[in-house]
Amino acid sequence: MDHRHRNWLVAATAAGLVFGWLVATPAPAPSAVLYGDAPPAGRTGAPGEGDCSSCHGALNDGQATLTLTGIPASYIPGTKYTVTFSLTRTGKARWGFELTSLFTTGSAMAGTLEATSNTTQILTKASRFYVSHLSGSGADGTFAGTADGPVSWTFDWTAPAAGGGSVTFYVVGLACDNDGQDSAGDLTYTTSVAYAEGTTTGITPTTWGWIKANYR
Repeated sequence: MDHRHRNWLVAATAAGLVFGWLVATPAPAPSAVLYGDAPPAGRTGAPGEGDCSSCHGALNDGQATLTLTGIPASYIPGTKYTVTFSLTRTGKARWGFELTSLFTTGSAMAGTLEATSNTTQILTKASRFYVSHLSGSGADGTFAGTADGPVSWTFDWTAPAAGGGSVTFYVVGLACDNDGQDSAGDLTYTTSVAYAEGTTTGITPTTWGWIKANYR
């Protein structure tokens, strides 16, 4: 066998071994770390959506505290509110969330969501918008290593124009074990909060002459 033929056989054998290793070695399972920057949109538990429990453990075990603050019971159309979502769960040390706001009737997008820090971002899917955690922009929006919580994310919501009616916020929260993998040690929580449409109080313009004429 000449030198060139022997080299060809060695190269072909090596290539075959590498190919066989690639075929035989399964792709690694998706890790929770991969979603630290950009979680999949459309997992809030809103109408027509799923949640995160298929990868992140049990759903709603009743041992977490989820709170949404910053909006009055009746929102004022067109008003911008600074909203905070907070999550607490003993025994967990990495976190995430995703939220959307829909009209209670019809489930169309209601109002505008705005990310206001480097721990949040806006995602889109079809005609819906979402605000979620974000890492990799100078801050860790998953708060890795923060044991038990509470952790919180703050963003802005501008209420829709008058006439839309009640708005429901749908949110999913993740309380994870910080092992870098999807596992039974991760937990998923969903909740929803409804806000009625309020009305503004009309203000009657007046003048100094009108005041003197009516309050002499």
